Amino acid sequence: MIDRIGVVWEGIWFQDSPTTPLEISRIGIGVALLQHYILATPYLLTFWGDDGWMPRTVLAEEHSDPWAQSILFYLAAPWQLYVFHALFLACCVAFTLGWRTSWVKWAVLAGQLSYDNRNPDMYYGVDSILACLLLILCFAPIGRALSLDRVRQVRAAKLADLGAHPRRFTSRWAFACTRLMQIQMAALFFYSAVGKIRGEQWWHGDAAWRVFSSADYYSEFMLRILAPNFWLVNIATYAVILIELAFPFMVWQRRSRPYLLAGAVFLHLQFALLMNLYYFSFVMVMGHMSFVFPHWLQRWGAMWKWRIGPMEMIYDGHCGFCKRSMAGFLAFDGLRQIQIRDFRSNPSDVVSDEQMKKALYLVLPDKRALPGFEAYRYVVLRVPGLWWLIPFFYIPVFSRLFGHPIYNWIAANRSRL
Repeated sequence: MIDRIGVVWEGIWFQDSPTTPLEISRIGIGVALLQHYILATPYLLTFWGDDGWMPRTVLAEEHSDPWAQSILFYLAAPWQLYVFHALFLACCVAFTLGWRTSWVKWAVLAGQLSYDNRNPDMYYGVDSILACLLLILCFAPIGRALSLDRVRQVRAAKLADLGAHPRRFTSRWAFACTRLMQIQMAALFFYSAVGKIRGEQWWHGDAAWRVFSSADYYSEFMLRILAPNFWLVNIATYAVILIELAFPFMVWQRRSRPYLLAGAVFLHLQFALLMNLYYFSFVMVMGHMSFVFPHWLQRWGAMWKWRIGPMEMIYDGHCGFCKRSMAGFLAFDGLRQIQIRDFRSNPSDVVSDEQMKKALYLVLPDKRALPGFEAYRYVVLRVPGLWWLIPFFYIPVFSRLFGHPIYNWIAANRSRL
């Protein structure tokens, strides 16, 4: 019996799993933090300065919690607050991109708690949720996928051998942290539903009407729609309770998970669009990304790869600059869509050696061969990891006007480079 309990316990907490769902949550939470605190920048001294809403003397009188610590307690001058804010935003950018994630994630958590504890009057539910999710991510082995840390690892391997494919990271601890985030989200929905059904307006089915007629979320547009169709109010009210009650119990089954996850995301989209709770809704949706099965992402990646079709890049294996450039380029190809060929050791039957001495070529399934700049331009639109380069290759007129000469100059001088 003890052995069986151990097997069940291992199945619940410690299965070998990639970090991809956690990485999606990391990216989304990083984007939410950036947007939130960039918008707060003009009001930095008002929100967290000594001459603003919460001077430290008032804070000490009204909120005397010895466990609530903040780096901002020790910053008096306005310039110090601005420097701290700039460093925090830089850490949020690094956290979102997955650069030096092992320590940046702790800096982001410390910064978030510092803002929360410096002005508790601005603290509300989403800040608690965000702090919990950040704490889980701090203990998780994130930065192993969908990150610049992974790009650096792949690039280092390809510098030694362009054909190398570093093993995708998986660990039992990654699964445990994913499970902890899932339990966090399920518990939030459960207690939210329990709190709602204790109120009479939710039993009577008119809670949605009361929301849009309240001072906080008043919407004349919604009231005009709901007033002649009060049955919509009943459906909306009971649908919220149904999703929040069903989610913590049915989201664990493989067959029902897609429907419950879609329902939870749809619910928070409504909160964002109809109640202007954009920050809260986005953070909650990113927490729900922990329920995405890794094999869903693998299947979507395979479908994308099949739809785009194979692409073969032919390069000069005698050119050190070409190999280093190719290693950096391929490091962003997480789906491994690009195949490579060294024309020196493996000549192509589509592109001649004389053509290859002038430029890199991309060969498509229909045997079309795109040279140089056009090859890169074709690839960046079809490899998700390279989408950040799209503006450089698709700026109207500018990209072609300057892209071709720059590439041709580099190709002509690659031996010196």
